[in-house]
Amino acid sequence: MVIDFSKIYSFTWENLYLSELENEIGIEAFKKLNKNQEESLKITQKEFNETVSKELKLLPDEDQGGYYMQIFQREELMVKELLRQQRYSLCLSIFSFFEGRLKSMCDKIENEFKFKIRIADLASHEDLSKYWNYLTKVFEIDTSKSEPLLTPIKQQKIVRNIIAHQNGMPSADQEKKLVIKKGLKLEKFEELDHRMVLISDPIFLEELLEKMESFLKQMLLDIDARYIELRKK
Repeated sequence: MVIDFSKIYSFTWENLYLSELENEIGIEAFKKLNKNQEESLKITQKEFNETVSKELKLLPDEDQGGYYMQIFQREELMVKELLRQQRYSLCLSIFSFFEGRLKSMCDKIENEFKFKIRIADLASHEDLSKYWNYLTKVFEIDTSKSEPLLTPIKQQKIVRNIIAHQNGMPSADQEKKLVIKKGLKLEKFEELDHRMVLISDPIFLEELLEKMESFLKQMLLDIDARYIELRKK
């Protein structure tokens, strides 16, 4: 469905209508992907449970434990690993999309306004901060509404970093910085020396997408307000 954003917002800078549409389509696609992925995982788990139940019923009670360990434990671990990796992968993709949307907007601003300071001139240890600094310190948007919406997203960027660089196992210092939200937990595995960050429920990703959606909407409104100010000068 194509949404006519002109009926929702009245942007002065026409480029923002396309940006809004791209943001909306991207967020909705990730929501759909998250839902489909979880449904697929539930089917896999259900089929595994049914197979185990069917075969164990054929054995005496005293033999079931040993048979499960020999035949099914490996597959059980595989199903759990599949769940972990798919949620990890989606988390990485969501942050990549989000940073890409900020980059796209900064590129449009840079092409429209020839500021002395360019995006490439900004030094930062990570892209999210670089693009936000460009919007706030170079383009100088009003951050009173958008920054509170960005803060919880930035807080969860550490989850993305732990997944991307350490396969989900945080350092002691990172553990202190983690903000545990619904659907996220730290779990200790007997075979590992470190605890592991797990996305234990898809609601973590759902709420992350909702936060990103709210921020991107407000960001575009703030950009348009600043655009009007600059064009009046």
